[in-house]
Amino acid sequence: MSIFYLLFILLTIYYSIRYDGIEEYDSHKQHRLWLMCGFMICLTGFSYGLGADKFTYMEEFELYPNTFFEAEEYILSGLVMRGQMPLWTIINLLCKNLFDSFYAVQLLESAAINIAVCYIVSKYTHRYFLFILIYFFSLKYFIFNCEVMREGFAIALVLFGIHGYMNGRKWLFFVLLSVALMFHVSAFIAILFPFIRFRLSWKTLYITIILSFVFWLASDFIMGKVLSLAFGGEGAFAQKVMFYSLQASSFFGYLRYLLTYLVFPYIVMYYMILNEPSEEKRKQKEKLTCFMVALAIIAIAIYPLARFYNYVQIFYLIMFADFLFTLFRSYEHLIIRIGTGIGTILLMFWFYFSHYETTNTYYYDFFYPYTCILHEDKSVFFRSIAHDEAVNPQVTDKNTRDIE
Repeated sequence: MSIFYLLFILLTIYYSIRYDGIEEYDSHKQHRLWLMCGFMICLTGFSYGLGADKFTYMEEFELYPNTFFEAEEYILSGLVMRGQMPLWTIINLLCKNLFDSFYAVQLLESAAINIAVCYIVSKYTHRYFLFILIYFFSLKYFIFNCEVMREGFAIALVLFGIHGYMNGRKWLFFVLLSVALMFHVSAFIAILFPFIRFRLSWKTLYITIILSFVFWLASDFIMGKVLSLAFGGEGAFAQKVMFYSLQASSFFGYLRYLLTYLVFPYIVMYYMILNEPSEEKRKQKEKLTCFMVALAIIAIAIYPLARFYNYVQIFYLIMFADFLFTLFRSYEHLIIRIGTGIGTILLMFWFYFSHYETTNTYYYDFFYPYTCILHEDKSVFFRSIAHDEAVNPQVTDKNTRDIE
């Protein structure tokens, strides 16, 4: 079944060569973009057991009632006991009663996130298909479609909201953010977007690196205070706060996250700002870069909160696609830019090889080989075992905070 991956990659490469160099509007290019959007929706929408978190969603779906009479109680219990926001529960209830199949849920989520992504891509870059390749190979496509499915709905809404805000419809941002919060509570971090603004320069990067290190050093104290507030609390939210509060990263982990979430993205986005001829688009990119920096500091200092970075990830990958496409158009700081491109790609592929001892598998095994609804092979349930190891890591001094 992995032939679908090969077909997707070859088709996207062909379209990239054929259309990504076209700067003006081209109806054929637009058509191919939405064709690939449909391909992405179907690829994960009709998958079976693809991913890790999806097994949890599949198991929970079987427990949903086949009637709407218990809907209010189930929404409340989902919020309190599982930490799931109401709209996610409502989507599952509707699909359970109308189709009695989890495939309806994943197809709907895949459509939501990929339509949003492709719409944003069509508005912020001409490199549609290079972006899609990066989206695919960085695994963000799989993460948004198979892992953070509840958050996927929220991300889709926030993407539309940010686009609306930057084009004069600020009310739309706040309306869509409110709806996004009803899918996943992490969407609240997007409230920073309208208010974060500062001067961008190389000096900004140096200051931000220092700030990230200070916050990383102070994270034990900060999370200790958070833990003390959550300790003794009841329900899923309190348990998640306690779980996140105890997770830590080593100094080596700090350096890796610093490069992944701040240094390389800042260089990419800053060069795209410097080379942007349109004043309007330059201001938009500056706004997005400021938002990225704020989320990066959080992700670096407190790694379990790195999921907040998902809300700027698509805009960053869009600028990374432009960065790679224009890499050799100028020789200014070429070594720095080449090093940034290579370093970014290496860190993306490093993520592939996270190892799980219980199944002797790697992170990429969650998504390869491709498994679809035409062949419901139970052998893919090794992914569920590996997922249990991923979310319940062995406790060591390096990954646990020393909180008193």
